[in-house]
Amino acid sequence: MELLKYCSPHIIYVVNSQNRVIKLHTPFKLKVMQSIGEFQINQIVYCTELKITSQGKIVFFIDDKNYHTHHFDILTT
Repeated sequence: MELLKYCSPHIIYVVNSQNRVIKLHTPFKLKVMQSIGEFQINQIVYCTELKITSQGKIVFFIDDKNYHTHHFDILTT
C-alpha cells in the first residue's frame, strides 16, 4: 500500500490545546469517549501502535486489539 511509505506505526502528529502541532510517540495515553469492548467511558488506556485499515483509516492498537479512533480522545498532557 502506497500510504504506508509515509506513515509510522509509532508516531502520530496531533494539534494540542494551544493549537500547536506536536509529535507523540507510542505508547501514548487515550481517554475512552464511548464504551467499547472491555473499555468504559473516561477510562485511560495506552495505544502501543498505530495501524492502517485497507480503507486507509488509522486505528489504535490497544491491548492486542485494533480500535477505531473515534472512540477515544488523545491526551497530550
